[in-house]
Amino acid sequence: MKLPFRHLLFLVMILTSLIPITAISLWSANSALENEYNMVHDKHLLLAQNITKALNRYAMDALAIFTTVTNFNNSQGVAKDMFTLLNTIDVVSIGVFNQQGQREAVVYGDLQSQPLSLTDPANPFELSDLSQAHFTPLHKTGVKQPTLYMIRQTPDMRIWLATMNATYIEQLQSAVMFGNKGHAAIVDKQGNVLAHPNSQWQVEAKNISKISIVQQMMNGESGVSQFYSPAVKDDMIAGFDVVPLTGWGVMIPQPLIELEQRAFVVIKFTLLVALVSLIVCSIFSWWIVGLITRPIDILTAKTRDIIDVSTNGGQRHPRGIHTAEFTKLFDSFRQMSLEISNGREELEVRVADRTADLAEAQAKALHLANHDAVTGLANRVAIRFKIAELLQQNKHFSLLFIDLDGFKGVNDQYGHRIGDELLKALADKVNKHLLIDDILARYGGDEFIILMPNMDSISAAECAAEKLLQLFSEPVIVEDKVIIISACIGLALSNGTDKDTDSLIHRADTAMYQAKHQGKNQVMVASS
Repeated sequence: MKLPFRHLLFLVMILTSLIPITAISLWSANSALENEYNMVHDKHLLLAQNITKALNRYAMDALAIFTTVTNFNNSQGVAKDMFTLLNTIDVVSIGVFNQQGQREAVVYGDLQSQPLSLTDPANPFELSDLSQAHFTPLHKTGVKQPTLYMIRQTPDMRIWLATMNATYIEQLQSAVMFGNKGHAAIVDKQGNVLAHPNSQWQVEAKNISKISIVQQMMNGESGVSQFYSPAVKDDMIAGFDVVPLTGWGVMIPQPLIELEQRAFVVIKFTLLVALVSLIVCSIFSWWIVGLITRPIDILTAKTRDIIDVSTNGGQRHPRGIHTAEFTKLFDSFRQMSLEISNGREELEVRVADRTADLAEAQAKALHLANHDAVTGLANRVAIRFKIAELLQQNKHFSLLFIDLDGFKGVNDQYGHRIGDELLKALADKVNKHLLIDDILARYGGDEFIILMPNMDSISAAECAAEKLLQLFSEPVIVEDKVIIISACIGLALSNGTDKDTDSLIHRADTAMYQAKHQGKNQVMVASS
């Protein structure tokens, strides 16, 4: 299908204008959504942190009061001046138990709210570490309703248990309501609901530890995350934090759709502006295309006349009376056409030759950039790039850092040319004993690196290094000169602890220097 030039140019101009309009529209829409998400970071996370601080203060006060009451009371009862303090921290009752966990007395509050035994299989308590007063997770079995406790053991080996209600926690949770479904939720360190707008979940202390954000809170994390809420049955985004003292998790979730609805107002306005801009651009583009193509149409008609003349013979001229200048112009166009046709083939040959030369030069330059000029091995740049690539893939591999012993003496005695030949001979000999994927590189001077990408065992790598050490120790004949040289090898195993290339090479280099200091001609394994 062939489009008229005017239509094609118009289409190109529309597409050209459509790209920035679309980009700006998408950027505006994304910015609107991003602003809403940023508000979650600024508002929801701050709310979660504030509630966390309030709960942490509450827990500190409650544990302090509980500790004070149990320090200065006996099994006869709690002093009346402590009643007000206990009421402020939502204590229902306090019981005292012997070392075996059997109840001795209820010193404060409702007798029925205290268990008879702390070791009852129906409602067992963890009694292994009671030196400090602490909150227990919610108890849901063996009780009429899920119950929160404080527990501690005094120096006289008696165990004190305070039965709590969650009035203050529920008040904090219910005070946070925003949007249509935005709310707060509080769970204990095992993922059981302490306070939640879903009353059924709260009454039964539903365990919601399978929800991803709850798992993050149970791991002690804090931040902003997205998750699916079974309670709201919608995708949510929430700021969340953890109470340091108790491990309770606080999250402030809101449905993602509410954020999108607020951003949609901005998006609709952006789309309207984009549509108006596109219409205005279309009108101006059609007018400008007309200005551009009208002279081209005239020139095309004139060119067609010239082509018709040229195809009917070189001696024919346009019909009618024409000026000498027009005839000369016609002949010049025809001659130019012939010269272009003849020159095209020559130009194609030259271009092909030049392209081949450039490709060869580029290949040579690439080789020189990544290979050592003396030995032809991979150079420092190439081997560092390969090491960085393996580290990025979190792959386990081995690295040998090799330094020749006495190489300076060879240069001093025989000259640098013999030294270079010795390096070549050693490189050829070592390469023949490497695995197909191993890479030998000259790192600089008389230093070499061997990268073993498939060697993830320290014992196997050390065995390979010992064999290489024997190779270096064998005499080398260079121009009828028998040269005996040795080497020190530093071995480093990359097992995920090295964050960059320099760290890994430094470990291997350090191990090599340790080998030199211990008498040379040795292999030393780098510490992790």
